[in-house]
Amino acid sequence: MLSYRLLLPEAPASAVVVAVHGLMESAECLEAAFPDWISRRWAVLAVDLRGHGGSPRWSDEDLQKRPGDVMVQDLLEVLRGPDLHRIAHLPALYYGHSAGGSVAAAVAAASLEQTAAGFRPAAVLLEDPFWRLPVTPLQDRSVAEEAYAHLIDVQSRTATERADIRRRQWPNWNEAEIQRSCRAQEDCDPRLVLNGNVIPTTPWPDLAATLAASAVPTLIITGTVRTGITPGHQRIARSAGARVEVFDGASHFIRRDMEDRFTRTAAAFFAEALAVTGQPALKPVAMAVMAPAGLLSKLMSPDAIRDLARIVDLRGPVFEDFASVEAQAALSDVEILITGWGCPKIGLDVLEAAPNLRAIIHAGGVISDKLPPIPAGRSIVGSNAGDANGRPVAEYTLAMVLLANKQAFESSHLYGRRRAEIDREQEFPEAGNYQKTVGLVGASRIGRNVAKLLQPFQLEVLFYDPYLTSADAAALGVERVSLEELMSRSDVLSVHVPVTPETTGMIGGPELALLRDGATVINTARGEIMDQTALEAELVSGRINAILDVAVPDVLPADHVFYDLPNVFLTPHIAGSMGTELLRMGDHIVAELQRYVSGQPLAYPEELS
Repeated sequence: MLSYRLLLPEAPASAVVVAVHGLMESAECLEAAFPDWISRRWAVLAVDLRGHGGSPRWSDEDLQKRPGDVMVQDLLEVLRGPDLHRIAHLPALYYGHSAGGSVAAAVAAASLEQTAAGFRPAAVLLEDPFWRLPVTPLQDRSVAEEAYAHLIDVQSRTATERADIRRRQWPNWNEAEIQRSCRAQEDCDPRLVLNGNVIPTTPWPDLAATLAASAVPTLIITGTVRTGITPGHQRIARSAGARVEVFDGASHFIRRDMEDRFTRTAAAFFAEALAVTGQPALKPVAMAVMAPAGLLSKLMSPDAIRDLARIVDLRGPVFEDFASVEAQAALSDVEILITGWGCPKIGLDVLEAAPNLRAIIHAGGVISDKLPPIPAGRSIVGSNAGDANGRPVAEYTLAMVLLANKQAFESSHLYGRRRAEIDREQEFPEAGNYQKTVGLVGASRIGRNVAKLLQPFQLEVLFYDPYLTSADAAALGVERVSLEELMSRSDVLSVHVPVTPETTGMIGGPELALLRDGATVINTARGEIMDQTALEAELVSGRINAILDVAVPDVLPADHVFYDLPNVFLTPHIAGSMGTELLRMGDHIVAELQRYVSGQPLAYPEELS
């Protein structure tokens, strides 16, 4: 595949310049225009044609007899590749330098204008497209005859002399390119010059007519010294609908002599084309899958709904599964899946039904567990809202840590029983958050966020996680300890690990026995993390306290003892996003979609293996 560079503006890109070059000099001179294009919020895709024909699919005969076709197909392969789908929806401004770059850029633009494959052209700028390509349909008879004489002269020389000529003409070419060029001219029948079939053939009248018929604005820039196109060229190009601008006195590498003028001319032409055509970015097709279907409306504020409609073409209603006829029809075109709680498994059958799927943006913690291994040859990026959904859990935990250390729950119960003045110093001499110790189990995303939220308070924070590094602990301002030490030193214990075979029941009777009298256990993770029988025994004894947002089962039986114990504070699984907090997840979806369609990296990527 051809090599290329992708340069992105800091703000979301509004268009992409596809700059196609094939010479070292043009690659270097193009750099002058890049900053201006980037400043206009145009992404720049600089494609180097010098590696064209490198694929095993091209034979020596292909490279010698139809190098133009090879260049075009290699460029189309780049544009259709999975790594560039993020910017394929943007209006494309094609720039081709010299003969090869112009052929590739113009033919690719004409081809993609007729399809919905992306990189649809908004304008085409060709610089010196006829240089050293004596193609008679766009040249007068004298030029063709001059080319005829040149070929006769070349063919009369020895192979060594031809190679020496090429080395002087093309000091940046490697030996393989030099030998290929020599063979092409050696094997060419000079009589074909007069029929417009010199290798490589460039069908300019048909090409210019195709671009004009497609209403794609086309500008040809040329110079008048050594390599400028003739008045005959210019007449034919203009008759086909192209504009021609001549830089008097410029050499073939226009920007070397007139970089500023070229930059201004190119930018003005591209900006005018975008304004006149009013060509909008092709919005990627998306579908939303979550249950219940009404969840999306709870995730999205009115502003987020408007932004969603602006960014993507959302097909159909919100689907609860992939089985319906409507869902299957949407899958055939979909590029982005917006998923949420209740989304079913995304099996291989779904991936096969969605050949254009490129991204999954999930309004939840993890989406990869709903996917099979991504088939070879497919590239699908993922993002989840684990950070957005975890923030309320961290905030809930912070509030409960502070209230637990303040003994707010015990004092509330006491006040309710006595209904009289409470001597707080007498009743709660250990209450307060100053110099208390908080133990966090699990350096998960939520666990780390809790540690960060605790930083402003004068608390000692301990962490147990076998995978937490010393550097990470230092950055969080915590002390890394063993589970046993954490249990024995903590005034408040908070659990933040996922349910796995290793973590199920990891806080059992022996660990709970290490807690000091009056300590508080907070569980916002999953009830299975704790040995609930052992926890119940400790709580019934009254030795410790608990704040439980989860249990086993999640909704306890009506007669469960936890409802009535004064040292247990139960909440009905409310720590995660709820109410207005759901809107944060909707904003997350919109922000990630905007990054995706702008070609920016996702802020919260998830590896979809």
